[in-house]
Amino acid sequence: MPKRVDHEQRKREFAAALVRCARVRGLHATGFREVAAEAGVSLNLVQYYFPTKEKLLQGGLVYVRERITERLRRLDDPDPEQRVRAILTELLPADEESTDLYCVHAAYAALALTDPALAAQPHAAGPDELHPLLTELLAEAGLAEPQLVAINLLGLATGLSAYVVSGYHPVDTARAALAAQLDLVFGQSI
Repeated sequence: MPKRVDHEQRKREFAAALVRCARVRGLHATGFREVAAEAGVSLNLVQYYFPTKEKLLQGGLVYVRERITERLRRLDDPDPEQRVRAILTELLPADEESTDLYCVHAAYAALALTDPALAAQPHAAGPDELHPLLTELLAEAGLAEPQLVAINLLGLATGLSAYVVSGYHPVDTARAALAAQLDLVFGQSI
């Protein structure tokens, strides 16, 4: 009897291979051949699921967004302040997967600056999804101007993440800086 293939799972496997390749080689230098080699399959099989490079890149973007969302979904503390703290801390690249996701996500954001097709995709798995959530949580916590505070906190987390992956600061320093800012935001003395 022929083996049943889970096509969605296969696409995720190829998208995961794209992320691993892009982390090492860069998004611009990752194509069908690299993904096929990383996944241990034929070039034709990758092209069956992603007929164009544009579709391959979009598949990788969807995968990155899904993984980030999955990581954040685990954070369900009912206290709004604690949930804000957990979400923003989770955005900092502290392990291999979160570092890969941050670096490849940042590469997508940079590529979207010059690629109109990619720019049309929701490439910022953060502001577009996290800004409303953080705004809601900050309002629930009683903060004034929760939309502006959410923008500031997302900007801080993004900047600290860039510092961590570039080696400018260790993740512990980034966590401490984020915690200090959150203490100020929530009216706690440092």
